[in-house]
Amino acid sequence: MTRSMHQKITCQKQIFTPISAGEQLQDWQDVAIVWADVKAKSNDAEITARQSQFAGKYKIYVRYQDILLSVRRILWQGQAYRVVSFLNPDNRKRILEFDVLEDQS
Repeated sequence: MTRSMHQKITCQKQIFTPISAGEQLQDWQDVAIVWADVKAKSNDAEITARQSQFAGKYKIYVRYQDILLSVRRILWQGQAYRVVSFLNPDNRKRILEFDVLEDQS
């Protein structure tokens, strides 16, 4: 698994900055730039009933780091991907597996 980590990704977390009374501005902050293995899911472009655009779905594997547990968005090849879920598949803190969906916004 770790031998194929040859894609560089930027991991980001969501931050909120107060701008006025009760209002906050959402922004993204880089957490880390890491090497990853990016794999398209079996149906990497599907159209849902509410969606007229193609949405890329991927699994991204990285070496485990506690700091990556705050990641909510990943930048890869000039495109942003929203983290749908993540897990530590073997519970041994070796690999983190992110399920991501291309951010259409």
